Amino acid sequence: MRLSSPRCSRISFQSPRKIRVTTSPTQNPDVFANSLQKTLDAHRTSNRARLIRKVYPRTPPAGLWRPEIPLESRPQHQPAPPSAPAENVVEPVVEETSGRRRRGFQNRDAAIEPNPNPHENALIRSSGSTFNNDDDARNAPWLRYMSASDAADNATTFLNREILALERYLTPTSQEQACIDQLSAQVFSLLNPIVPHQPQLIGSRKIGLALAYSDLNFFLPFDDLPRSPDRLRKPSPTRPQIQDAHLDLLRRIGILFKKGASFGNIQLSGKRRPVLAARHLPTGLLLRFHCGESTPEIMKYMRNYMNQYPALHSLYIATRALLEARGIFGPAHSGIRSDALVMLLVAFFKLKLDRIPAPLNVADQFLGFLRFYGTEVELQSLGVSVEPPGLFGTEKTLKADKGYAESPIRRGQRSLINAKRTAVSRGNMPAGQRLCIQDPTHHMNDLGRSCIRTAELQNIFSTAYQQLCDATRSWNNAEGTQSSILGIALRADFDPLNTFRERLASNNQRI
Repeated sequence: MRLSSPRCSRISFQSPRKIRVTTSPTQNPDVFANSLQKTLDAHRTSNRARLIRKVYPRTPPAGLWRPEIPLESRPQHQPAPPSAPAENVVEPVVEETSGRRRRGFQNRDAAIEPNPNPHENALIRSSGSTFNNDDDARNAPWLRYMSASDAADNATTFLNREILALERYLTPTSQEQACIDQLSAQVFSLLNPIVPHQPQLIGSRKIGLALAYSDLNFFLPFDDLPRSPDRLRKPSPTRPQIQDAHLDLLRRIGILFKKGASFGNIQLSGKRRPVLAARHLPTGLLLRFHCGESTPEIMKYMRNYMNQYPALHSLYIATRALLEARGIFGPAHSGIRSDALVMLLVAFFKLKLDRIPAPLNVADQFLGFLRFYGTEVELQSLGVSVEPPGLFGTEKTLKADKGYAESPIRRGQRSLINAKRTAVSRGNMPAGQRLCIQDPTHHMNDLGRSCIRTAELQNIFSTAYQQLCDATRSWNNAEGTQSSILGIALRADFDPLNTFRERLASNNQRI
């Protein structure tokens, strides 16, 4: 009798049962049957032996010689394209070739300041190491905004009135504002056939912090249906599909500007948050165009701060004029941005002035600001927080209070400080000592990351404070002549600015 048919035997041979092979613990040298601790230690040692990590040498090893390869012989070298007029070119988005994480940080910085503004960075220049009292039209043009009733019997009062006069001098006049309004209306009419929604004016021109020569920033609302408020889980606002849509819209605007004769130096930069920049040739003003779902939330904070602290606008203008004269304002000079400067001032108000019962005049507040950030704190190793106000460093982020350690604010501070420490450990001292200001709207964002000249920034503040103190002590009102105190600290040349403003006012009816 046959126990199985040939077919069954054939199936059994074709589909053999799989037997799971296990390794006995005695055959694995990393396993100790009687000790869990020894087993874990053995596995850690084995894992470390297999680990390969990248080491960043700070200095070349001794005895190592590397030949110098000419730039044109390197593999990544590309010949320069033929030059073309800058005003008729729409530059493509710059693609970084480094790692993904590094590319993201570089593109994020480029999205905020896509193109240096030569007008804005050169309109207030340094006049040298000395201040000339005999040339007020060039070195102290704000004095003509002071009337005879502004005469003071002490130096602090006179400095206070000088700062207020400087504010009136740099604020756009009614004629200049009319020119800006006409230019904005022209831009709106040009973009209406292209953009899905009406453009919006944002930035300093919108919240009231603009100077006469400030840029114009326009926001282009862009619908993102998958990120509707009805959905609990929303996709990233910077995912590739949305980035490509933003780039396509900005490219079409750039092509439109290229066809006309009113705009030049058109540049499209940034990938994560692309920005289009164009120069209005008749006035010389720079226009920037941003895309997104809604206007930046930080504008609401800055508007509230201006209502809460009336002296914010005066101190912002005085401090900005000081930094522009020293060539340290704006990312184009590795300096501080306008929003970061506002947050520095607000943090000073919250930390110092809110504790003083009697209100101080603008001059005392300006001196206190220069003294605090110039001599009392060390900004290369500390970070500045606005909400809540304070300074944070390595020790403070590690010693957090119970129940507050895992808050978004503290996690953001720890992340920002760790980024500085990592940069220092890799030998990147400019990034490790850069200015750190926590964004009140996004706790993981650093508003001061563009300023890597932190030591120079603090030195400017401390020097200006000492110069103003010396000038107030030696100031006198003999024979009715009152020399400028503020001009001694600014030491600025305003001739280029006066020429620019005359050009802006003359084009009021030509736009």
